[in-house]
Amino acid sequence: MEEYQLLKIGELAKLSGVSIKALRVYEKKKIIKPVKVDEETGYRYYSAGQMEMIESLLELQDMGFTLSEIEKVLSGKSSKDELSEIFDRKRDELQDRIWKTEARLKELEILKENLGKDSGIKAFNEMDDDERARTLAKLIRVNEENVRQVLSEVVWL
Repeated sequence: MEEYQLLKIGELAKLSGVSIKALRVYEKKKIIKPVKVDEETGYRYYSAGQMEMIESLLELQDMGFTLSEIEKVLSGKSSKDELSEIFDRKRDELQDRIWKTEARLKELEILKENLGKDSGIKAFNEMDDDERARTLAKLIRVNEENVRQVLSEVVWL
């Protein structure tokens, strides 16, 4: 490759929106390696085509993949079965997060509804910390959406 076709690490960082430090971490983890390292200066050079690899890496990070998982996915060394297992595990993690988030949203709605029902309660901003904590504890009740979480927490106490 001609040198004029190569990008220095700073140029690649600027074009990709990734910091130089991150590119060095990716190199250390063997995910994105420079195509050339100048032995005299230590400058790292990358090909323009490596931008696609960085875009894939960033997309996988956004999905919650760790750098170790990303290295397995992008290295080309993992079998189809291994990749399938990695993707299944990540799908399960994301689904679990969705369920937990949905349960929290329902709990917030219940808390909001219960807060509006008791007009005899003085305003939260007029309460001290202990009164606020007791009031919130009364408002949050075990319900079908959070019973599994409450039971789990009780078991682990």
